[in-house]
Order: sequence, then structure tokens, then C-alpha cells
Amino acid sequence: MAVDKFSRWNRSMAGAVLAAGLVAVASSGPVRDVASFPKSLEVPVADRLIVPWNRLVPVAVEAGPGLSVQRGAHGLAVSAPRTGRYRVQLKWFGWLPFKWVPVRVVPKQRVVPGGQSIGVLVHTRGLMVTAYRPLPGPHGLGDPAASAGIEVGDVITAVNGRSATSDAMLRQAANAAGRSGRALQLTDRGARQTLVRVVHPLYSARAHQYQLGIAVRDRTAGVGTLTFWNPETGSYAALGHSISDGLTRRPVGVAAGRVMAATVVGVVPGQPNRAGQKVGVLAGTRLVDGRVAANSLFGLTGRLVRPPRIGTTRAVPLAVPDQVHTGPATILTVVSGSRPASYGIWIERAYPQTRPATKGLLFRVTDPRLLRATGGVVQGMSGSPILQDGRLVGAVTHVLVSRPDWGYGCYAAWMVPRPGSA
Repeated sequence: MAVDKFSRWNRSMAGAVLAAGLVAVASSGPVRDVASFPKSLEVPVADRLIVPWNRLVPVAVEAGPGLSVQRGAHGLAVSAPRTGRYRVQLKWFGWLPFKWVPVRVVPKQRVVPGGQSIGVLVHTRGLMVTAYRPLPGPHGLGDPAASAGIEVGDVITAVNGRSATSDAMLRQAANAAGRSGRALQLTDRGARQTLVRVVHPLYSARAHQYQLGIAVRDRTAGVGTLTFWNPETGSYAALGHSISDGLTRRPVGVAAGRVMAATVVGVVPGQPNRAGQKVGVLAGTRLVDGRVAANSLFGLTGRLVRPPRIGTTRAVPLAVPDQVHTGPATILTVVSGSRPASYGIWIERAYPQTRPATKGLLFRVTDPRLLRATGGVVQGMSGSPILQDGRLVGAVTHVLVSRPDWGYGCYAAWMVPRPGSA
């Protein structure tokens, strides 16, 4: 009886030790390296991608034809002389297949980093409703547009079937319809759908004309940072995030616009739970001049009229997301005047992304000069280019309001203007 209990105790102890050993092995650095190996890889042609790898891991790596995989001090260096699709096979102990990893080799791009502060003036595509303006009538205040279902933040894209191009056009159409006793048909793009709204203008004795009871805006302006430009085509990207309406935070459709230089005349430093900002004034088109073509998820794209007259003119490789890693990096931005300067940061996280998405990078400002001047990341710094290992890797997009010395960035590869957008 005692012997059986002792045997059971031995088996339990052995099982516990084995389980603990398996947990220890599974949580060890080498095994974690194998488990966290990317599901796919992307690398520019004739460039290389370093994939972190532990030398203690007993796994052999076999590259597909035309692909080179070399072991180095910091990991595996993957490269290929031609574009195309390849595969890398991992083998446990040099003979037991573990998994296949697809590798896509893409054309190499070179761009010129920006960092210049820019002023942005754009005409919106349609008229954005910014406020209700109730009108006094015989039965109290009336709100024709609100009664028809138009909401603040909606965009009026057409008036009686004609494109809505200006506030003046809408006012004239409303007055003409009211005087003739007719209703207006407004094509209204809301958050979820686009509908044709029928609105009956009301007469305003104060304005001596018929009105709709809303305020609209047909243009917007702001200050940001130029991220990069292509020295061969003149196309550029800026801001790192879309221009959005201040009320609804919806992206603004852009019909046309202009970018020009801005001079930073002051900075309100960021503090915990209170975002700081650059104070800038438009400085004309002598130093920076470009046209706006589109407002995308990652900011503005368009074409420069001529190369900027301030900042670097040296092109650098544009990194793919897989080439970005934790560690030291720099940003180019302006904190006073017009000329960009370089400041040190530390990339804390580089989130894996195989398709365009925001917040690809989490970084911390480490440069004491920038911390003294701004407290970290402030409004107006959006679009400031991030460089690492001699490549342009990303752009500043957001600040962590609770910790102004920390910020988010997007991968610069997602900001490249698509064909037809510039």
C-alpha cells in the first residue's frame, strides 16, 4: 500500500517536473524567437532585411532559388537581386521541416525626407455643415435643414443636381427657391449613407432673403509637416494622418488645394493630459510650393511646383515595414523658424503590418533639446519624418496625451502616393 502511494507520488512529481520543463522551454528566448518568426516577409530589391534570430536555436534555414539568407550577429539577413516572390523554409535540427515563410521582393524606392513646416489651404469636395442657424418665423424658430434630416458634419455635395462648389452658390439657390415657392433638393452625404434631402427655405427678415438655417464651410486650413518628396516625379506626402473636420473627426474630401511654407513663431509645450502645439504663420510659396491632389488616411498627397528651398536634398531608401525595428532613430522637424533639425527618439514598438494601417510605431522622445523646447510631441509635428539605419521609416502622427514625450507614427511606405493621386 505504501509502495503504491510512493509510486503515485513519484509519478506526480515527475509529471510536475516535466510540465515545468516544458513551460520553461516554451517560454525561453530561443523558442520564442522561432514562434514569433514573421508569417511573411517583404524586402526591397538589392537591399536586405534583418530578421531577429537566436544563434542557440537549432533550426536550419533553406532559401528558395534566387534568395539569399545569411546568418549575422543580429539575426538573419534576407536579400535578393531581383523582384519577385520567394520562400524560406525553416527546419528543426537541420532536417525536420518546421514551416514555409513567403518572401516578397519589391522595387526599391528613394525619397527625400522633409521636415519642413507647411501651411495647408484646401477647398473641400462639397460643403460641410458646421452648425445650425435657426430662423425666426411666424410660429417661432424654424430650422429647415434640420427638419429635412441634415445633420452637423454632413457634406452637401449637390444642389438640385449641380455640384455644390461654394457657400455663395448654396445661399443663392436657397433664396431663388424660396422666392419662387419651390423646395431645394440637396444631395447630403452623412456618416453612413448619401440621401437626397428636400428642404423648404424660410424667409429671414433680418437678412431679407430665404435661408436654410445652417452654416457651411467650403475650405479648411491648417499647419503640419512635409514628410517626403520624390526627386524624380515631384510627388510628395505630408501630415501622416488625414485632415478631418474638427467637429465630427470625419476625413475631409479635397477638391483642390495648396501647400506652402510656414514659419514656427512659438511653441506651447505639451504637458500630461494637455496637448501642446506649434504656433505657425503662413510664409508664402517661396520656400515650399505644391498642389494638393488627395486627402487619404495617411495625409495629403500631391505634387510640388519645385523642390523645397530649405531642408535636405539627399534621397534615402524608403523602408518597408519589416525593416523597422526597436531602437534609436531620429525625427526631422521645425521648432523655431523654417529650417528643420534632427532630434533623437527611441522606437519602443514596431507593430507588424502587412497592409496599410495607422499607428505602426510607438516611440519615445529622448533628445533633451526637443524635450526642453516642446515637452515631446505637439500638434503641428504630424508628418515629421522618422529615420532609422539611413532609411525613411515613418512619420509622426499622434501624441499620447497622458505622456507627451511618447508618440505614435505610421509607416512611411503606406504614405506613398498611389498612381493617379498626384
